[in-house]
Amino acid sequence: MYLDKPLQVYLDDLASAQPTPGGGSTAAVCGAMAAALTAMVSRLTLSKADYAPVHAEIQAVLERAEQIRARFQQLIQEDIDAYGQLSASFKLSRATADEKAARTTAVQAALLTAALVPLAVVELAAELAHLSLRVAEIGNKNVLSDIATAAGLESCAGSGASQMVRVNLHSLKDAERVSELERRLDTALTTLAQLSEQTVNTVGGQA
Repeated sequence: MYLDKPLQVYLDDLASAQPTPGGGSTAAVCGAMAAALTAMVSRLTLSKADYAPVHAEIQAVLERAEQIRARFQQLIQEDIDAYGQLSASFKLSRATADEKAARTTAVQAALLTAALVPLAVVELAAELAHLSLRVAEIGNKNVLSDIATAAGLESCAGSGASQMVRVNLHSLKDAERVSELERRLDTALTTLAQLSEQTVNTVGGQA
């Protein structure tokens, strides 16, 4: 688990020729950092008496942001594991008809997992974007640039993870499931783009 290691280890492995960690887990890292920044600004709002009227709402934002951060942290490893499962399925024997059928089933199952994990990143980023926007609207104005940074990281998480979703859906044979997941992806990306823009504009309007 990379969370138990120094950041330098993750970055060195990311820069290496090994296939993981890659873009999917990096997208989850971006999401986790966005959630952490949202939590930070929430705490810096709660620490100021001037913002007492919004403390209850900010406390709720903080609690959900921390839950989202924890989930993003899980997804960092889940993406790595999904790639490993997919890679292993491609290496299964095709010597007999039964083996070919078993391999096809395994590959399709692994492809679905490899699409669902980054899709979770995109959808979680979209949910977090709602929280970040609210913090931008009512949070501590002295640290709103950090919320704008969170919005940028949410966009990175969504954009990066969406590429992983699409590349795996491309090889999935269940057309109905592909359509369903594509709809979910498009909905999350649209929401994320709108909210991120609103957050940046809100911060800019208070500068």
